[in-house]
Amino acid sequence: MEDKLLTLTEVSAYLKIPKSTLYKLVEKKEMPSCKIGKQLRFRKSSLDSWLSDKENKLTPPETPPKPKAKQLLLIEDDELVSKAIARLLKTHGYTLEVAYSGEEALEKVKNLKLAFDLIITDIRMPGIDGIETLKRIREFYQALSRPHPAEIIITGYTDGKPEQEAQELGISDYLYKPFVTTDFMRTIEKRLGVGENLFLNS
Repeated sequence: MEDKLLTLTEVSAYLKIPKSTLYKLVEKKEMPSCKIGKQLRFRKSSLDSWLSDKENKLTPPETPPKPKAKQLLLIEDDELVSKAIARLLKTHGYTLEVAYSGEEALEKVKNLKLAFDLIITDIRMPGIDGIETLKRIREFYQALSRPHPAEIIITGYTDGKPEQEAQELGISDYLYKPFVTTDFMRTIEKRLGVGENLFLNS
């Protein structure tokens, strides 16, 4: 199919650009054109390619969506400790819910609007302890046929029974308070599978 040649007037109407502007673009060799004798002409295919190229340059590249912040649940009855941990986690971009007992944690988990990626729990707390809390949370997720969140245990006690119970549950991430901040954050990153945090390079 023969390529259509357009006159200056036709191009002006097609692009809705004044003839004077078209002349300037041709003089600066910014617009494809040709001459048939002494008459200025424009190949429609070349014009369309030029126009498409201009539009692409004006269109900003799509910004990839930011990954959704990981949702964490911290179960810790010591208010000072929970506030310190919460401040640390929020500083590194995590969304956090805090429960001060196992019972409160179960209520938060049962709110289906909160899909936790990781649970961090103390062991010894008023009411049900951390191990029993994790067992009940697992049962809840199992009843929904959903995988339970990743789990980390923190404790200030060094007796072996809770650690043994944690291992029986398949929980190997067991940190003793007071823990080193970098060790704590590395453990979280490992459990979430998101790589090293930026603060490790700062």
